[in-house]
Amino acid sequence: MNLRDFLKKVKDLPTISAVANEINVADKNDSLTAKSLGAIITRDPALTARVLKLSNSAYYGMPREVTSLERAVTILGFNTIKNLALTISVFHVFKTNEGQLLDLKELWYHSLGAGIAAKHLALHSPMLAAEKALPEQAFLCGILHDIGKIAFAQNLPTELAEILHQTKTGTIPQHEIEKTILGFNHQRAGQAMANSWNFPEDYQTVIRLHHAPSAAAIGDNQKILTLVISVYLGNKIAKALHLGESTDTHMAKVTPEDLRNVGINKQDLPVVIQEIRNEFSQCLEAWSYDL
Repeated sequence: MNLRDFLKKVKDLPTISAVANEINVADKNDSLTAKSLGAIITRDPALTARVLKLSNSAYYGMPREVTSLERAVTILGFNTIKNLALTISVFHVFKTNEGQLLDLKELWYHSLGAGIAAKHLALHSPMLAAEKALPEQAFLCGILHDIGKIAFAQNLPTELAEILHQTKTGTIPQHEIEKTILGFNHQRAGQAMANSWNFPEDYQTVIRLHHAPSAAAIGDNQKILTLVISVYLGNKIAKALHLGESTDTHMAKVTPEDLRNVGINKQDLPVVIQEIRNEFSQCLEAWSYDL
């Protein structure tokens, strides 16, 4: 099987809300503004309620209750509210009943941990001076990095069961076993899903390369390289700190080269790790799986 055959035979790929899709399309067309963002979100009352609930959570530390999206955008910022609405929509993909082979709750918390770790790594990147939205983008890419596994659970349960068995009992990483059994891996499936959801091409590239950051270095797009390295390393750190549980628990060392690529000195790593631990703890209540 190849990815094209998989995409042809699947019943349907997991989908995000129409509102989230509309946000992505408007953003891709450079027509998304603070005003239009609020107008799009308010078309979905449930999403509006969740955005406001999260905006008022202890995680964001608002001095007083925010009761309107317009006020939330003003205080928290356009990028924060946009990514909050998109993250809520992606979160609901983790709530599907189709993924019985996967512990979707633990996979969600792992993805949340990887996103938080990627965000803090991006905060230390030299690219931050030119790309102010980089930490928020790294967070969302971390949330998205393993979504291809959900497509496997929904459409290839027999194959996934064998992949998970071999991953658990052997020493080969899951994405390599997927390639052997299926002919492609969850990175490629996740990229296809992100494309169907109209996420930016940069995000799709990060999903595809989150286990192969050296491939990102071939190009000359420093922003994509930073995002790929942040998610690649964030995934490692989330596993090492047991922030949720990945379906593949094989550990990989954080190398000096990894740290150099995100602009972190080895001596500073313990401080960054503590920042990640602290934010994950603060995040757990706001982003509870029971949301």
